[in-house]
Amino acid sequence: MTEIRRLREAYGPGERQFGDWFLPDRPGAPLVILIHGGYFRPTYHLDIEEPSAVALAQAGFAVWSIEYRTYESGWPATFEDVAAAVEYGVQRAVEHGVDASRKALCGHSAGGALAQWVTSRRHLPAGAPGANPQAASFDLVVLSAPVACLTLASTDHLGNGAVDTLMGGRPEDVPDRYDMGDPALLTPDPGRRLILHGDADVDVLMTQSECIRDHLVEHGIDVELIVLPGDDHFRILDPTSEVSLLRQQALAAALTLQR
Repeated sequence: MTEIRRLREAYGPGERQFGDWFLPDRPGAPLVILIHGGYFRPTYHLDIEEPSAVALAQAGFAVWSIEYRTYESGWPATFEDVAAAVEYGVQRAVEHGVDASRKALCGHSAGGALAQWVTSRRHLPAGAPGANPQAASFDLVVLSAPVACLTLASTDHLGNGAVDTLMGGRPEDVPDRYDMGDPALLTPDPGRRLILHGDADVDVLMTQSECIRDHLVEHGIDVELIVLPGDDHFRILDPTSEVSLLRQQALAAALTLQR
């Protein structure tokens, strides 16, 4: 079994501005950044991704699993934290012997929305939260049951209004915030997207994955939506599950992982 070195590092001064490294004992491992879900609520933390992070590191990936402020901190704290955490991980990777020229981004649920938003930062207007025309690009972005169409999620009242709380209002109340934060309203960076969604998911509707897939297709992005029969919303968090193994295989192919 691969030996894993674990480190916690802060990317900012705040209580939730940190991440955990899971580093395999091999130089030049490719980078995988994990963004946890939880409908943007403060009761959820990066520890829900720990089993997946360990499994990915044992498979040979260097994993940076990030924490961030959630909706109790108000707009735009969540977005600012995720942008800072991703940039920190990419820049810090070399210090840990990680090959950040091969990198992927994975987000589950709310983390899927944030992962897709990260890949639109280059196209945000100057002054928008997270805007960076030089933001890193990724070889593969994996969105697992993503809440990636925030306007639709608000309309459907997903998560008992969690998106409205995150954004500080409904789309008609704060349209400028949705224009800067809703991945389905933003121009995506090139790069392959893989969307995974269980057909037994009652927490995030399949329409979310279909919406972001259609948006990506409209922008000429290479995207595939795979529907997992019988999978619920949390199946991806089990590293032994079929969907987790499917994600691992996709990461290995995209990052040319050699065993």
